[in-house]
Amino acid sequence: MSKFTILAAFGAVLALGACAKHQPAPEPAPAPIMVEPVSTKG
Repeated sequence: MSKFTILAAFGAVLALGACAKHQPAPEPAPAPIMVEPVSTKG
């Protein structure tokens, strides 16, 4: 690989790492809503 390719890959990793640090902590996923099955048979 050329030096340019290595530098581009390294720069991309640094940019992604820097962006990841500034994001707020992800909120926990809401609990699934449980619905009891209702029979429609008479």
